[in-house]
Amino acid sequence: MDTWVSIIMIVLFIVLLIFIFSIALLTPIIGKKNLLFVIFLGFMIGAVGGAFFISPVYEDVPQMARGLYQLTSDSPEIIMVDVSTNIDLDRFISDVQAMEGVGNVESSGIIIRTDNFTQERQKMIEERIAIVDPNIESYEVYTNGTIILNVKKGHNPIKAIKTLSDWLMLTGGISTRYSNVHVRIEADPSQVDNLVNEISKEEVVVTSVKGPVQEQVSNLREMMPGQLNVILFCGILGMITGLAGIFIDNILIYLQKIKDKIRKEE
Repeated sequence: MDTWVSIIMIVLFIVLLIFIFSIALLTPIIGKKNLLFVIFLGFMIGAVGGAFFISPVYEDVPQMARGLYQLTSDSPEIIMVDVSTNIDLDRFISDVQAMEGVGNVESSGIIIRTDNFTQERQKMIEERIAIVDPNIESYEVYTNGTIILNVKKGHNPIKAIKTLSDWLMLTGGISTRYSNVHVRIEADPSQVDNLVNEISKEEVVVTSVKGPVQEQVSNLREMMPGQLNVILFCGILGMITGLAGIFIDNILIYLQKIKDKIRKEE
């Protein structure tokens, strides 16, 4: 939500409180018998104002805080991206590295999706996968056709995918349906939003953004009361405003007495 919109909505809520206060000032005219009605009206108007004006602003508090955290944080955020092997991975990585606020960019894993295969084939793949490509450091093989790989740092993951796909087809007639490469991007917190927008224009999927800023925002979300509590608070605030309007004369007299007492003591 835009800052000016937030300010306008808060101002509108304040206007509602002034309206409640004005109605309460009329109690000498409408009579003390309507005291409960004024209190009820104050609660209802406050709650409705909270639901329509304060609640949307309250929803944006974590996002506002996130912007502040981004400006004050020195630690990089980690953007995780799934890159389709249909695009040039080397070009994608070099383009991302050239963007403002980007630190290190590296592939962190591979997912290959193939035809289903038997448990015997699974065992054979697990036994020979490191022989097929010695650059594969770790792997997970599932009979539903999902193969998760991690290759040595610096090794081109596309080559690993091609080598393994060719071997699977040659030895077992297993077709590779699609494959993705996990790419890990270190980014300056203040540039994360811009980077995510730019990266999303490619044939990629941003899977997560992690780091100190995200942790702080998550902690803030956990600490914040629910929206219903906020609406109830606004209703109570409206009720208190109504009571203040009803007893404004008594309040002013009491404050004047305190002021006079302080003067006498001086």
